[in-house]
Amino acid sequence: MRLSRTKSHFHFAAAVLASVLLGGCASGGPIGPLPVVRDPLEASNVTVYRGGDWVGLFSPIRLRINGQPAFNIHRNQQYSFQLDPGLQLFEFSIGLNECRRVLYIEPRHSYRVRFVPNCVMEAQMY
Repeated sequence: MRLSRTKSHFHFAAAVLASVLLGGCASGGPIGPLPVVRDPLEASNVTVYRGGDWVGLFSPIRLRINGQPAFNIHRNQQYSFQLDPGLQLFEFSIGLNECRRVLYIEPRHSYRVRFVPNCVMEAQMY
């Protein structure tokens, strides 16, 4: 009797863990409206992404642009959008870490911005 009870507890715990993991993976993506592009001819393309680091495995990075919620980014996810040129505030949080950086976006360029859970934000213009 005791063995079957322990076994059923194990199955229940496994089912709960699987649903949490699958639910967390499905919650990545846009979480709010992106900043409105005022001049599409001058706008720059921006790709934000998170590498495959194991740190923060089960937590998405929550990205805000100019104070507005933009994306939940899980491991190995990336999203592309356009921004007007000028100063843009990128803030992200994961767990208890709150990080921010102001980027100067030049007109008609492309940027890749990589987020790392330990408050590192690497921006490359190409």
